[in-house]
Amino acid sequence: MKRIFLDCGFHLGQSLRHFQRHGVIDSSWEIHAFEANPACQLMRRLDAFELTVIPHACALWISEGYVAFRQENHILSRSESPTDGQSNVDGWGSSVAATGAQHAGYEPEIMVPCIDFSRFVKELPSPAEIICKLNVEGSEFAILRRMLTEGTIDRISKLYVEFHPGMVGTETDESVRALVSQITRRGVIVDESEIYNIPYAVGLASAAAAGLGTRKA
Repeated sequence: MKRIFLDCGFHLGQSLRHFQRHGVIDSSWEIHAFEANPACQLMRRLDAFELTVIPHACALWISEGYVAFRQENHILSRSESPTDGQSNVDGWGSSVAATGAQHAGYEPEIMVPCIDFSRFVKELPSPAEIICKLNVEGSEFAILRRMLTEGTIDRISKLYVEFHPGMVGTETDESVRALVSQITRRGVIVDESEIYNIPYAVGLASAAAAGLGTRKA
């Protein structure tokens, strides 16, 4: 059976490197990396990986086209967002404006391409084992509810997810628990441990060694 890994919210590549080093994925997997923030330089960072990764420089959303996107300036926000010095606006709180997410340090909105993630998952090869890491700063609520409605959540075997109710004013810990309950009832393994967020220093050191840590944007 084909095995597919979806890294949704690539950021600086630290979580993808974590999954590789811990044996979750290897060269036998079809790997997709999604990153909406152009300041994260998805294509350049993927050059430092030993794995073949299919890049998607776009936001994940519930429609196709373009969306307004807010970049977090981590110098202004003082959020301690991991950085290798490449850019001041690659903060981990960057988000799709339509989510209503709030975070310190937002710069003026830019327009970025977006895809309907539910449709993307539906069109993946079948049968397949699909693992998804979803860390998209508030967009997860709309995306996962769409996937539940359309039945595409059933295609996911395991979901590593970080929820952001603190960023989205309409969401609460209770709405998170209700959403997780709906997903697990469909047979999806849900992991909210965020273990992939631990090895920032390792991932960023690797990026710097590859010559990706010298310029500011």
